[in-house]
Amino acid sequence: MTENYGKMSVSEMADDYNERGISYFNLKKYAEAIKEFTKAIKLIGNEPDFYFNRGLAYYSMKMFDQSIKDYTKSIELDPENADYYNALGATYDDIGKTREAVENISKAISIENDIPDYYYNRGNAYWKAGEYTEALADFDKAISLNSSDQIFLYRKFELLMKLEKFEDASLLMDKAISLSPGNYQYYLDKSLALEQLGKINEAITILRDAEELSTDISATRERIKYLEGKLPSDKSEKM
Repeated sequence: MTENYGKMSVSEMADDYNERGISYFNLKKYAEAIKEFTKAIKLIGNEPDFYFNRGLAYYSMKMFDQSIKDYTKSIELDPENADYYNALGATYDDIGKTREAVENISKAISIENDIPDYYYNRGNAYWKAGEYTEALADFDKAISLNSSDQIFLYRKFELLMKLEKFEDASLLMDKAISLSPGNYQYYLDKSLALEQLGKINEAITILRDAEELSTDISATRERIKYLEGKLPSDKSEKM
């Protein structure tokens, strides 16, 4: 199609390119999106959202260096936008630069301290850095801000299991089940924690109670069979 911008101002043309870029981005046509965002930037080089949007497209193509450059430019133009710091921090985390990740996500939190995703992202960076206490605290904060998001609960559960805090992991799944009793994954996770605690009968019971919630009955029965195989011959459990 031929572009006809004869009666449009520079600002209107830039906005139009940006909107086209967003449309391409939503269609996962990231290369085309980058071309449109670049056109917008060439018209107006001091609009932070244009750089941020192009950074998201670069990130989606795993072109992390270019993404970091664009996020950094957007921050330079608008240093009070928390989303920019969070995106930059998450990108640093993806390439293993956990210190830079924590630093930037912490800046995002200092600007907006009620966004659960920021704490979740920083918790992941802390985890990679081996700072488990800080990671757990951030996952707790994310959960307190949005207890209905399964990923926050599950990520904390994974870390508790890694740290062999099986009792805490089991109790966390009790909380998750109380919030979403129809979620089979929570029952499965609790059975994993109970297994590590040596509470095999309890693990079997909770799976049987939730069996009808599973979309794969055969997998559930296989796990129950596996757990039954761990029971002593007299079917008694160690206390």
